[in-house]
Amino acid sequence: MRIDLHLHTTASDGLLPPTALVEAVRAADLQVFSVTDHDTVDALEEVEADARRFGLRLIPGIELSAMWRKVEFHILGYFVDPGDAALLAFLRARREARRTRLRVMLNRLRGLGIVVEAEEVLARAQDGNVGRPHLARVLVHRGFVASTDEAFDRYLAEGKPAYVPRPEVTVADAIRVIHEAGGLASLAHPGLHNRDEAIPELVAAGLDAIEVYHVNHSPGLATHYRRVAAERGLLVTGGSDFHGAAAQGHGPAPGLPCLPEAEFHRLVAATEARRAAMRH
Repeated sequence: MRIDLHLHTTASDGLLPPTALVEAVRAADLQVFSVTDHDTVDALEEVEADARRFGLRLIPGIELSAMWRKVEFHILGYFVDPGDAALLAFLRARREARRTRLRVMLNRLRGLGIVVEAEEVLARAQDGNVGRPHLARVLVHRGFVASTDEAFDRYLAEGKPAYVPRPEVTVADAIRVIHEAGGLASLAHPGLHNRDEAIPELVAAGLDAIEVYHVNHSPGLATHYRRVAAERGLLVTGGSDFHGAAAQGHGPAPGLPCLPEAEFHRLVAATEARRAAMRH
């Protein structure tokens, strides 16, 4: 069984709409997959309908941005209830915070002689969760930069003139919201952070799993994080981080890499055990 638990759509910063993503999943011969859009569950209903039509299993997911001290981490949520009222209220607040951040970034760019209207960037985000990748694509389209990488390198990356940090959500907040929505919380691509000293605090906050398999994890890093998971009593997750095209930090196609089937069955068992405990 081929399993990829880290995929994105146009509901956040992916390039493929839900239907096209399901087609890519089918082309990759996956049987189980999770859509983990950033700070939104908007695509899940449409993806679920398409997945059911083709006999695929969708694991409802999300990827929440959160802060540990001054470092931004991403916390993946799996088996969440997309209709959970507390989760939806949390996400509405995050969406508005992203729009406020966009306005500040645009003001900073305007001070540099780069005039871009908010509506053009929001259209790229389909009026959903807007982020720096959407702004970067508009800067390319308008000819201010030659590539999205250049947009980040010159203007949007941390320390650059138009960078604006997100309003802080702590990793403990993100883990709590995922748990309240019935899900498991996993630390995304820890090899990109290189901040293993954070893991004990995340475990104390209720972290359930760690993403061992990721396109940017070398075999050596995957071995290291398998060991960390075993030492900390954490479950293991993994996936391609596919955003719709080959891009820096993202998988070139769904299923590169896959999560081993045995690890997926452990995630299912842990979810069922938690829900049974909650019922009692």
